[in-house]
Amino acid sequence: MKLMRSGLYHKRLNTFFGLIFILLSVVPLLAEQRFPLEKSVTIYDDYDDGRFGRSEFRSVMRTVKLDAFSRSETLPVYSSALEEDSFLTAVVLSSQRYDQLIPRMDSRGIIRFEKEGILFSFSLEKPGEELLSILDEYYQGPWRKWRDPVRNHYLNNYVIRIHSAENVFEPWNDTVSYSEAMLMATLIGDKDQCLWGIHDGLNLIFP
Repeated sequence: MKLMRSGLYHKRLNTFFGLIFILLSVVPLLAEQRFPLEKSVTIYDDYDDGRFGRSEFRSVMRTVKLDAFSRSETLPVYSSALEEDSFLTAVVLSSQRYDQLIPRMDSRGIIRFEKEGILFSFSLEKPGEELLSILDEYYQGPWRKWRDPVRNHYLNNYVIRIHSAENVFEPWNDTVSYSEAMLMATLIGDKDQCLWGIHDGLNLIFP
């Protein structure tokens, strides 16, 4: 009789813990459906001027939730001081993605991005010697073994040039900053950026 009661007790105990396990598994899923994780994009915001957005120390990060772009405006890039109408970045987009984007390019090779309430334009190009020299300068001494792999990665893929961007950092201004251009490039850049000081991208074009 005692054995029967003991067996029944353990059976009920196992059932109880089984129900607890199911609840613990289901509750996070329900919470995620009701409160979905908010997408965001992050850049290093202590980059060196003229370094195409590369941050030496990666000590200052700036994160923007994607819904913040609904409160900003898309503006063309223009810098009277630099006499530029676009900003080149060191953010990489793979050659595979480039091939997929060819049908979306206009006659100048510019692509219009519009998704998740975000609107900007960009183009892709092979890195020039000025950008490649930054890799050569950084990957010296103990880091030299990484120079050729990183350099080849850049040569085999494309870097992102921003032509228009959203003024999400300073929506009261009628100009676009380089930080805002870096933000746009990071939105669509590859998820794995190999150059130290360039934040991993969000790959929002092809999630």
